[in-house]
Amino acid sequence: MEDLDESQTPLTSWEMARLLKKSLVVKRVVNMNGKGKQPSMYALVVVGNENGLAGYGEGKDEEASRAVRKATNRAIKNLKYFERYDDRTVYMDIEKKFHATTVFLRSRPPGFGNRSNHIIHEICCCVGIHDISGKVIGSHNPMNVVKATFEALNHQRLPEDIAKMRGKKVLDVQHVYYGAQ
Repeated sequence: MEDLDESQTPLTSWEMARLLKKSLVVKRVVNMNGKGKQPSMYALVVVGNENGLAGYGEGKDEEASRAVRKATNRAIKNLKYFERYDDRTVYMDIEKKFHATTVFLRSRPPGFGNRSNHIIHEICCCVGIHDISGKVIGSHNPMNVVKATFEALNHQRLPEDIAKMRGKKVLDVQHVYYGAQ
């Protein structure tokens, strides 16, 4: 797999170069076939612009560096935008289950920091979330933790959604739920 160019992604080459890339897992795996055990390398990578845009990808190859490059390219192709409250935390406390993994993300006040599982910590750094606490219950399989965290961030209830559901104005909902001015 070659490097991405601008036609394969909405980002320019300058924006792609500025993305924060975090390799969460690089490990040796074995595939059994008719020839016997075939070793290869597996990589799990998270990328983000630290301003709400992030994605994850996984890659396999005989060499670790090529596996990381494949995973990075897939992560760039899978970029998603996540809303953040005051550009620093999530809008609400979130609980998301993915297979045997349950992820809890809690909104925290300014200056609290990022106190969470190391995988959630790296994802939040890539997204640009600075004040959050997180917990993983159940399986700590890195791929399941990544998928559960991305689903949790994607399923936040925004003030606009709550206001629309209740037939109120956004300012009223923000004041009651988030203490906004």
